[in-house]
Amino acid sequence: MSARSPRPVVTFPIVLRELTVVRTAEVTPGMLRITLGGEQLRAFRRDGLDLPALRTEGFDDHVKFFFPDAAGKLVLPRQDVNRLDWPPEGRPVAKDYTPVRFDPEAGEIDFDFVRHAGGVASGWAERARPGESAWIAGPKMSQGHPEGADWLLVLGDETALPAIGRWLGEMPRGTRARVFVEVADPSHRQELPTEADAEVTWLCRDGAPAGTTDLLERAVREMEWLPGTVFVWAAGEAVTLKGVRRHLSNDRWVPRENTHITGYWRRTEPAPGAAGAVPDEDEARQRLYELTDLAPGLLIRSAVTLGLIELLAAGVCDGDELARRCDVAPSVLAALASALVAYGVLAEEDGGYRLTPVGDELAEDDHATEEYHLDGARAALDLSLLALPGAARTGASGYRTADGRPLAAAIREDARLGAEAWPAVEEDVRWVAPGLVGAYDWAALSSLTVAGNGVGSLVNALVKAAPELRVRIGGLPSALRVLEERVLDTEALSRVELVPSAGPVPAGTEPLLVSHLLDWLPDDDAVQTLAEVAAGLPAGGTLLLVEAVRPGDLGDVDVALHHLRLLSAFGSGLRSVAELEELAGRAGLVARDRRDLGWDHRLWVLEPARGGA
Repeated sequence: MSARSPRPVVTFPIVLRELTVVRTAEVTPGMLRITLGGEQLRAFRRDGLDLPALRTEGFDDHVKFFFPDAAGKLVLPRQDVNRLDWPPEGRPVAKDYTPVRFDPEAGEIDFDFVRHAGGVASGWAERARPGESAWIAGPKMSQGHPEGADWLLVLGDETALPAIGRWLGEMPRGTRARVFVEVADPSHRQELPTEADAEVTWLCRDGAPAGTTDLLERAVREMEWLPGTVFVWAAGEAVTLKGVRRHLSNDRWVPRENTHITGYWRRTEPAPGAAGAVPDEDEARQRLYELTDLAPGLLIRSAVTLGLIELLAAGVCDGDELARRCDVAPSVLAALASALVAYGVLAEEDGGYRLTPVGDELAEDDHATEEYHLDGARAALDLSLLALPGAARTGASGYRTADGRPLAAAIREDARLGAEAWPAVEEDVRWVAPGLVGAYDWAALSSLTVAGNGVGSLVNALVKAAPELRVRIGGLPSALRVLEERVLDTEALSRVELVPSAGPVPAGTEPLLVSHLLDWLPDDDAVQTLAEVAAGLPAGGTLLLVEAVRPGDLGDVDVALHHLRLLSAFGSGLRSVAELEELAGRAGLVARDRRDLGWDHRLWVLEPARGGA
């Protein structure tokens, strides 16, 4: 089981804002600063929606800038309650940038742009003049200063310099930090004021193109390693960071949860001449083959499950050695590797194998093992689609795991499977938390009992919004252990009581908040569960129910796929607002209020019907 990241996380509604260029300034010959302002940095109203003020609380927050396309057309997303909906006619041209300064009182926010030829964002920044409009969205989340680290190792090229500079300026006084920054030449160095005990080393490429040196890796290998627990933050060109990642894992034994390594960009070489156009009929046939071929996904997942990708990332390249460590026959390893070479995941090199950029994504993604492991919860959801034809006709899931259990039972009974499934729900529910905070008067409550799935992310947000609120969380011991070790923030843990409970909720609880209680239940089971919850409420008790709902338009492929997975795996699917209220009515509950939380979620305030449960 993965440990909790030492960086606390807070999420925000994603808001599209139209701002104005206030001024531009040259920070160094290699960096241009754009200051934006406008009333939409504050809370404002647009298209019938009350939208909150911009918040940026993490040094490496990302704001998305939107730029005109090659034809000069600006494509923008549509604002929803807490998120953006992407237009069906084409994706906007957008790039992520870090706010280096935000002054809410002055109504100004600064962004630094690396100056280079040919970039959409860099070109816009060079041409920007005061008074022109600029569209941004975000940040959607902030990650805080890491907790529990004795010292920090900070690495990056000039694209990471805005985040590094902001972090140094915000670091608590006395924080021990070793910082390495790669720039093109000495004239690109910046003043980086800080109250931290920070030693900053500048590494200059001296004419070498960006993304072609190993300056950062050599600096880390040669530095004096400080005693105690380290937290490593690194960002820059993706390939140059591979050696850093490998050294930290293999030689320094830094746990993955104590690293935050992000490829901000990837250097590409000019493509060779095209071989000529492919007729439309051939393109359609090839596309159909790609969409229906099950083999690539299964073989890639097999490589992850066997540990092959992890071994290659660690520098093991020889085929026989890979076979030995994966505990498979050399002929099987050779066949698997050959297929992955054909799919572009691996490449042959010096009689062995290496990862391609596609393979690097598998190795560098901190969630890849959980997402692609064939024994994991995400794979089980994908494999459940094999039962879709039957579920679509009958409304009942016929899917069973390899040991013959329904998936919901396997998640409850198998601690390892649950340890993957529950955090996956937490990741989804995290974005709903800001909407929940504003949907009810939580400060009026002194205590609250919470149960269901995704509750840790909700509790993290609620205890920040209502400092006097005490929370009980009920659930299976294995689920509570995941919350304690991986999800709940330090602040939340100090105000939360974890209550083991075999039933849907602990006995004698009111008011009660339940989240995603019905996702993994077919209709009859959902009604029974709600009825048991209602029966436990005292007279006049309140049940607060948070559930995902099926939107009227299933044009979003991710939403459609989620609906089909739930139907195939559990016989549930995403239910409409009317369907969920019908289930509540069958359980003897009536809705006193309903609130839209954004992200296709609703909060219901339910109470037992008179004369009912």
